[in-house]
Amino acid sequence: MPEEEQEPQEEFDFGTKKKPKKSSKKKDGEKKEKKEDAGEGEEGQLIVDTEWKPGPTYTYQEMLTRFYQIIEDKNPSLGTTKKYIMKPPQVVRVGSKKVAWVNFTEITTMMNRPPDHVTQFVLSEFGTEGSIAGDGQLILKGRYLPKHAETLLRKYIKEFVACEMCKAANTTLQRDASTRLYMVSCKNCGASRTAASIKSGYHATTRADRKKEKAMKA
Repeated sequence: MPEEEQEPQEEFDFGTKKKPKKSSKKKDGEKKEKKEDAGEGEEGQLIVDTEWKPGPTYTYQEMLTRFYQIIEDKNPSLGTTKKYIMKPPQVVRVGSKKVAWVNFTEITTMMNRPPDHVTQFVLSEFGTEGSIAGDGQLILKGRYLPKHAETLLRKYIKEFVACEMCKAANTTLQRDASTRLYMVSCKNCGASRTAASIKSGYHATTRADRKKEKAMKA
């Protein structure tokens, strides 16, 4: 019996397995992500992150140091202190009951203060009587030494010359017409303050004063 012709079997060739191609959209998305990660936008433009992020926390001492540093950088004259040089007072005896402050007018000129105002302060603090002579000396009744006048000058400079804000001596003393109070104004920092009022100078009771007082009581 003739062998039956076998039908040829069909062979299926699957070929080599190929990886599917990524779509162009996916590639574009990956490129965009890479650009965003690198901080670049379209056409090579940089993208700046404007989201607020908290900065470092400073202590009070660090902030205070930065504050003073800024002031010194903007105002160099305020950061430096200059010594206020003043000549020592020269006091000599005149007779047995008086003394003469020889360089009194020279010192008032150095302080840029009127001699009458300084005289009123000296007489009030010393509790004595006195007057300015023709040659600029201050004649005081009593026995005083140069160290007493120096202590008095330091007190006057603190109250009527030095600026309380920057401690500079470049100040002016003016009297307000309405309040009749003295104002100390600084030329360096522009600060101003009201100066303390000076009490009236000491006046010794004389025989004429006692007679006048008795007449008023009678």
